[in-house]
Amino acid sequence: MSTTSWHFFCPRCLGTQQLCFILFAFVAFFFSASIGGCKSSSPSDKDTISELSFSHDGKKVVFDRCRAEGCQIQVYDLQTGELAAYESPIGERWTMGKYSYDGKKIAFSIIPTKGGINLSEMQIAVMDADGKNLKKVTSGPGAKLYPAFSHSGKKILYARAAFIRTSGRTPAAQYDAWEVNLETGEQTQLTFFEYYYMGYLTYFPDDERFIFWGEMPSVYEGVRAMDQPNFKNKMIELGEQGKSIAGIAMMKGKEIIPVPYRFPAESFPQRPLLSQDGSRMIYEKSHSGDFYLYSQDIKPRYAGGGGSVNAAAISPDGQFLGMIATNLHIFTVADGKRKVILYLPSAPKIITNWEEVYRRNKNLYQMMPERPSCIINK
Repeated sequence: MSTTSWHFFCPRCLGTQQLCFILFAFVAFFFSASIGGCKSSSPSDKDTISELSFSHDGKKVVFDRCRAEGCQIQVYDLQTGELAAYESPIGERWTMGKYSYDGKKIAFSIIPTKGGINLSEMQIAVMDADGKNLKKVTSGPGAKLYPAFSHSGKKILYARAAFIRTSGRTPAAQYDAWEVNLETGEQTQLTFFEYYYMGYLTYFPDDERFIFWGEMPSVYEGVRAMDQPNFKNKMIELGEQGKSIAGIAMMKGKEIIPVPYRFPAESFPQRPLLSQDGSRMIYEKSHSGDFYLYSQDIKPRYAGGGGSVNAAAISPDGQFLGMIATNLHIFTVADGKRKVILYLPSAPKIITNWEEVYRRNKNLYQMMPERPSCIINK
C-alpha cells in the first residue's frame, strides 16, 4: 500500500476589521492510495471539518474533512444522516467544494501535492455532481480558492493569490477576484487591489454584480497602502461615494459600485452570505461568531452563531445558516435557533453526559459517521 503526504490548507482571519492577519495552517496527513468503491478505515482521534457550503436544494451540506488518513470533500445529508465523499487521486488534494445552483455540477480547488504542497499550481476544477467529466477550468500560476458558480452556470467566480511566499507567516498574498468563462475558458481579473485576504465571493442573480469580503487592500488606482496619506485620501473619496474596497465590498465586473447595506455603528461586518435570489444577506459582526440578517427597515435580526467560527454558509433559499465552530451547527434564520448540531465522533469523549444529551433531543443532536458510506466519484 503506497502513501502520499497531504497538507491541510486553511485560511483564517483574526482581529478587527481594520487590522487582521490570516493564519494558513499546514498540517501533514497520510492518505491511503488503494481505495475501491466505498472506503473503510479505522477510527482516528484526529478529525476536523472546514470550508462549508450547502447543496443546491439546501438538504445537504458540503465540507472539507481531514483525519489522520487524509482529507476529503464530504457531503452530509441532513435528512437521512448519510455521509458520502469525493475522493481525490494520489498527488492531489481536493478542497472547497461548491455545487452549481441547479445541483448538476460541483466546483472545487485542486492543490498538487507531488513532492510537497504546490500552491502556485493550484487550479479550479468542475465535474458532474456524480463525479464524472472532471475538467480543470483554470490555468497559470497562483493559488485559486473559493469557487462560486454564476446563476447561469456559465461562469465561476474565485479568489486568486498572485504571490506565493517562500518564507514568512503566511504562504500566499496579493488576493484578487477573478472569473472564468466555462464556455470559452477565458480567465478575467476583476479586482486589482492585492488583498491580504479575501473570501465569501458570491454573484448576485444578474451574474454581473458580486459581493465579497476583502481585508487590507494594498493598492488602489496606482497608489499603494504604504503611501500615506494619499492612500487614506483615496479610501475617504470612495467612502463619500458609498463605495468601499475594504471589508464588505461590491463590484459589477471590474467596476466598484456602492454597497447598498448600511450597518450599525461598530459592527465591522464580515463574511457576507447571500441567498440565491439576492434578497437575504447575513453577516458576522466583528469576529464575534454572531451572525445577523440584514434589513434596511428594522434592526438587524440575530440569525445564529456562537464560538470561534471556522466557516459559514447560507442555504440557497436563505432559510438556514450553517456554521463550523469545531462541530457543525445549522440555524433557522427566522428565529436564530439551532436546527441541527452535527457533532464529530470525538464528541462523546468530550461530553460526559452525551447519551443523556442525545436521548433528550435526537432531532437536534446528530453524530457524523466515522467515515463515508460511499465514494461518489468511484
